[in-house]
Amino acid sequence: MEEVTKQEVEEQLGQEITAEQLAEALEYARRKQEYIYKRERREVVLQHWYLVTLTVEYVRNLAFSRFTMDLCAKLHNMEKECPVKDQDTLTLSHIVAQPTA
Repeated sequence: MEEVTKQEVEEQLGQEITAEQLAEALEYARRKQEYIYKRERREVVLQHWYLVTLTVEYVRNLAFSRFTMDLCAKLHNMEKECPVKDQDTLTLSHIVAQPTA
């Protein structure tokens, strides 16, 4: 089977990726390709272009996952920076109706 190249994936993505990104995405893509083929037995799933497309999909998915995890960690750390006093301060706002004369 023909090997998926970094250049092929970068061309479809429209941006450069690292060798590590390619290796990780390709590992997931191969597993997904195998899973799909076992379920559907369609020969098209085994074609090279299909594996390239799955690899591109996983590069995007993994990048989005990392972005989301980094954002969550950053927000979580920001919450830790807030003083506890400010979080516990209660402000009561009572609206009391005035009787009409």
